[in-house]
Amino acid sequence: MITLNLLSVPQQVTLFFIAFCCVAFGQPAWIWWLGPVAAVVGYALFWRVLLCYQRPLLRFCLGLAFGTGVQLVQLSWFLSHPYWYIYVVHVALSLSAGVQFGILSLLITRRSMEKISDLLVIASLWTVMEWMRLFFMAGIAFNTAGMALAGNLYSLQTASIWGAFGMTFWVMLVNLVALYVWCRGITLGRLSALGFMVLSPYVFGVTHLMYHEMKMREGDRNPFSVVLVQTAFPAEEAYQFHSTKQMVDFVLEEWKQILFILKKQVNKTVDLVVLPEATVPFGTYSFVYSLDAVKHLFEESLEDPRFPPLELPWAVNQDGQWLVSNAFFSKTIANTFNSGLVIGLEDAENIYDDNNQVINTQYYSAAQYFQPHADRVERYEKRVLVPMGEYIPFESCRELCASYGIHGSLTCGQCAKVMRRHSTPFGVTICYEETFGDMMRENRVEGAEILVNVTSDVWYPNSRLPQQHFDHSKLRTVENGIPLARACNTGVTGVVDSLGRDVAILGKGDKNQEWISDSLYVNVPMYTYQTFYSYLGDGMIIGFCLINLLLFFISPRRK
Repeated sequence: MITLNLLSVPQQVTLFFIAFCCVAFGQPAWIWWLGPVAAVVGYALFWRVLLCYQRPLLRFCLGLAFGTGVQLVQLSWFLSHPYWYIYVVHVALSLSAGVQFGILSLLITRRSMEKISDLLVIASLWTVMEWMRLFFMAGIAFNTAGMALAGNLYSLQTASIWGAFGMTFWVMLVNLVALYVWCRGITLGRLSALGFMVLSPYVFGVTHLMYHEMKMREGDRNPFSVVLVQTAFPAEEAYQFHSTKQMVDFVLEEWKQILFILKKQVNKTVDLVVLPEATVPFGTYSFVYSLDAVKHLFEESLEDPRFPPLELPWAVNQDGQWLVSNAFFSKTIANTFNSGLVIGLEDAENIYDDNNQVINTQYYSAAQYFQPHADRVERYEKRVLVPMGEYIPFESCRELCASYGIHGSLTCGQCAKVMRRHSTPFGVTICYEETFGDMMRENRVEGAEILVNVTSDVWYPNSRLPQQHFDHSKLRTVENGIPLARACNTGVTGVVDSLGRDVAILGKGDKNQEWISDSLYVNVPMYTYQTFYSYLGDGMIIGFCLINLLLFFISPRRK
C-alpha cells in the first residue's frame, strides 16, 4: 500500500475550498474557465484530502458534504421559484446526489491508488450513478460532471463520440489519474500520460471543427428560415381571474402582443414559425373567443390575414355567434405567413368505450404543428413531465399543489415525433426534455435534420436556469450532428448550429434577455453529419462502464 505525507489541517481546508470552488462553479453557466480546471484536478484535490482519513464513515460524511454542497450551488436556481415547497425539493435533490458522491468516496483509498484498473472501476461507477438519476422521479439530467467540458467549444466536440455521460467518465478518470500521479510520485512517463489525457479532447475538438467547417463551406444546401417568438408572459397560475370573461380578455391581450411582435416578419420567406411552450391558456380547441374580436386583432396587426374556413375544428356557431379557438389563431398565422407553425398548447383527447361513450379525458402538454392551407394538425405530446407542476404523484401532493392553483396531472407522451416542412424533417421537443441525450437522439434516429424546442423557464425567473438549460441544448446538437432552433416564453431564444455554436440569440448581451418580448428571424445553417453517439447513444459508454464493474466483481482478486 502506498504511503502519503499527512496534510496539516490548514492544508486540508485550503485544498477542500479550492476543490469545492472548481467543481461547484466550473460549469458554463457559472465560471466557464473553471470547467477545464475542474475536469483535471477539481475532484482530485478533494480526494487528496480524503486520503488523510482511514475510517469509512468519515470518508462517506466528507463526500456527502462535498457532493451536497456542490449540488446546492449548481441547483440554486430552484430558489427563484415563488413557492416555499421548492426549498424542500432543492435540499432533497442535493442530498440524493450527495449520498451518491459519499458512496463513491468510500472507494477513494490508498489501496485503490495502486492499480489503474481500479481507477477505471471508480470512474465507471460514478458514470453509472449519474446515469441512474435519469430514472428518479421525472429524471434529473442537470449538473453531470461532464458539463465541466461543455463551456469550451473544442472539448464540447467530444460529445459527438460518447455524449454527456462519456464526458463524465473522462472527467472522473482524468481526476483519478491526476490523483494517482500525485500519490505514486511524479515521473516523466506518468506526467506524459496524464498530459496526453488532458489534451486529447481539445486536440480532437480542433480537428473535428476544422474538418466539419471545411465540409460546411463545400455544402450548398439552402438554409431553413425560422421565426422564433419569445413572449415573456407570466405563468397562468400566477394570476387569479374572477370570471371567464376576464380571463378571455387577458388572453386576447396576449394574442395581440404575439401578433404585434410578428408584424415585422411579414413579407419574409419563412419555413417555420415557432412559439413557446404553453403559449397561452385554454388549450387548443376551446371555443372561447368571439370571431369579431379575433378578426379585429388580426386586421390591426397583420396585413391581409388569411383566416381558415368557419367550420370545425377552427370555429363553431353557438346561439348565432361564431366562436373560435387557439387553433384558429394558429392556423391563421400559418396561412398568413405561408409557413408551418409550431406552438406549445395544452390539448385534450377523449377516451371512448366500445359503445362510443366517453370514459376518460387525457390532457397533454403538447406542441401542435399547423401547416398552411392544410386541414391536418400534427401533435407531439411531452414525454418528461415536471413533478408537482405537470404531474402530481401522491394525494398529499395533490392537495398541496391545489392550494397554489395547480390541479390534476397531464398524461405522458409515448414516442418521438418527426414532422416535415417542405423537404426538411424536424424533431419537436418540449422544455427540459432536451436535457435527456438519449431521448433527443430518438429524433435523429427517426430522420430529423433539425431539433425544434419550445420552452418556458418562467417559474424560475432571474436565475441561472435559462443558461444551464441552454447549455444542455448545445450538447444535443453536437451529440447528434444537427442544428437546433428554440423558442422560449422566458429563457434563451435562438439557433445553434450542428457544432454547438451560436448562430443567433435574441437579446444576446442584454441583462434582461429572458424578459424580452420579441421575434427573431434566422436562416438556420442546415449542415448535418453522422456521429458515433447518434448511432449508439448512451448505451456505448454505459455498457462499457457496466462491463468494467462486472469484471471487477467477478475477478479472482476481488474474490
